[in-house]
Amino acid sequence: MMDRVSPAGVAIGRRSNLQALQAQIARSTAEISSGRKSDPTRELGVGAALLYRLHDDVQQGGALKNSAGLAGERMKTMQTAMTSVGKVMTDISAQILQADVLKQQSFPMLANDAPDVMASIADLLNTDFQGQKVFGGTDSAARPIQNIAALPAQMRSMLDAAVAANGGAALDEAQAASLMADIETAVFGGPASAFHATYYGSASTTGDSDPNLVRIGEGQTLSYDVRADNAAFKDAFHALALTSLLGSDKLQEGAKVALADRAGELMRGAQSSLTTLAGSLGSKQARLERVAEVQARAMDATTAQINDLEAADYYTLSDQVSALQIQLQATYSITAQLSKLSLVNYL
Repeated sequence: MMDRVSPAGVAIGRRSNLQALQAQIARSTAEISSGRKSDPTRELGVGAALLYRLHDDVQQGGALKNSAGLAGERMKTMQTAMTSVGKVMTDISAQILQADVLKQQSFPMLANDAPDVMASIADLLNTDFQGQKVFGGTDSAARPIQNIAALPAQMRSMLDAAVAANGGAALDEAQAASLMADIETAVFGGPASAFHATYYGSASTTGDSDPNLVRIGEGQTLSYDVRADNAAFKDAFHALALTSLLGSDKLQEGAKVALADRAGELMRGAQSSLTTLAGSLGSKQARLERVAEVQARAMDATTAQINDLEAADYYTLSDQVSALQIQLQATYSITAQLSKLSLVNYL
């Protein structure tokens, strides 16, 4: 008796075998239903590292695609706003040229329109994209242009000071030239000027060492940097600041003509700079789109490779399930027959 397998051990073995068969059938049925292997790494063995790397590539590609997509939409928003600013510049430039011809008849009208035009450009430069100011550089939370309504008042204050220094007499052309030099230095000069101190609210300035960056590949970034203190926009505000004085009786006609000429020169320069700026940004947009297309194709190829490794073989699994079911039925049948045997016959 001691050299025989115990009945309890045989029963436990049969039960374990039944559970294993049921688990295999359940797993194979689930794979047929989902079309995916339940544990692809088990079959790959040491090759599972490839599958992990492919999944990591897809995750990184998705992150790059999202960041590039957001940057692309931000650039489109910037281009749309810059196009509108360019139209405003074109209109005001034409008016300045007309005023230069008509002189006294058009100067007051141009001066009255200047504050509204300033406000329009400021609104465009304060454009939002998903809650961020697109022309604020890396400091996208702050409004890049602020208090612009105070600029004409500052111009009048500087004109009043110049007239007072002239004994209360209206300024002639030479004195107007001196006033324009003071305005250019004090208001539209470098980082310490009134423009940055009073009218530019972002801490991120043009030309600093911290541009906007978007990741376009492994160890590669694309910088795009159009900020509201760019020379194109500053020159436009400068031109409008001068035109806001053209309606004053504290300037002689020759002085007004000089201011109008300088304003027209600044506005035409602003238009030229804006065209160059828009072209540069457009080139970056095109590169970003090409990168996105390449990235999308790479992700498609990687996803297809993953699918090849993880996809279940429907026909093989169907045959396997059929074979397992036959084996399971046979095991049940044997178990049932054994249960009918007497202890004597079993032994």
